Amino acid sequence: MMTTIEALAHYVRGAATLFFLLWCFKLHRYIRRKRMMRVLFTGTVGLAVCYSLDMVFLVEEWKNLKVLNDLIVVIDLLCVPLSCSFFLEVTRPGFSTPGRMAMAVGVQSVFIPLFLCWPTETTVIAAYSMAYSMAAVTIVGVLVFAHRYRRFISENYSYNENLDVTWVIVSSIVYFLSLFFFVIAFDQTTWLSEILYNLFVTLMWTFLFIYARRHRVVRQVSSAFSARPFASDVGEEVLEVEVSNQPAEGEGELDQVKLEEWESQLAQRLERCMNEEKYYLNPRISLYDVALAVGTNKTYLSDYLNRCVGQTFYDYVNGFRIKEACRYMENMPASDGRKTVAEVAQLSGFNSLSTFNRYFYKLKGMTPKEYMNQQ
Repeated sequence: MMTTIEALAHYVRGAATLFFLLWCFKLHRYIRRKRMMRVLFTGTVGLAVCYSLDMVFLVEEWKNLKVLNDLIVVIDLLCVPLSCSFFLEVTRPGFSTPGRMAMAVGVQSVFIPLFLCWPTETTVIAAYSMAYSMAAVTIVGVLVFAHRYRRFISENYSYNENLDVTWVIVSSIVYFLSLFFFVIAFDQTTWLSEILYNLFVTLMWTFLFIYARRHRVVRQVSSAFSARPFASDVGEEVLEVEVSNQPAEGEGELDQVKLEEWESQLAQRLERCMNEEKYYLNPRISLYDVALAVGTNKTYLSDYLNRCVGQTFYDYVNGFRIKEACRYMENMPASDGRKTVAEVAQLSGFNSLSTFNRYFYKLKGMTPKEYMNQQ
């Protein structure tokens, strides 16, 4: 006779199965928009299939068969390379090609026929070891790719809402830890351990699904240095200064003068864009937009900001926004005392209150509320 906790375990497992099936349908609408969602959809289908296979344990004669349990575990581990492919794809868009995913799944799937031929504990341990190795390599890859991705965002965008990949780093680490939970829950299986594991997995993937739907994918395209470094990307008006790549003898000094002239013109145009036209008030302003406005291309504007100004584009623009916010708070009439920090953030060009608070504290050493109270 089925006990209460066993019935609850079956109920939770069934709910988890329905959870992944539901997300398969919800994610299907996104698969044509971006590869990241196609990879996530594939992984979710894999999870739904693996959970559906667990229904074999509803058969009374099969639920305590260790060899069947081990076979299901080996099959379940196929979800590891699919999940890892998703984490890598988010931090390095374009990385998880169908070929790479098929190769990773193929390597892990070798253990299925191997177990059918040699259904031993050694085969199961080998399957675990391969899955853990993939997960460990994935975490290293995610950390490396995330660092490069953040640098790219910082150099090209003045905002990072729905662009930041911190959630991916957290998710990949939690997922890696969940594999150990998986061993504990199913190697020495109890109905309670199974309930806790399925609840944990459902919560983890709920977090991941929500953030994945919000995330905006940005492809990192390497910019080649053109022969006309000061030419605009779209052929707009440019700063008419050229520096030859191979100067003739005695022309090095002249080229340096031309470069300094160009940098001086660029500084003046940037000054006008920021201080007079206040481009930074556009919360979605990007490096491309400013490069277009000053008549150069993204590569050389980014190089100028890093080399001459000593800031990334993100820091450069948000510095102006913080100054604008301080002006608002310093000149705010007493009648406007009810103006909130959120309103000041919006008026200054920020579209995220958390980013405004974090960046304000970084530059001013106090919160916006504390600064406002001092005025």
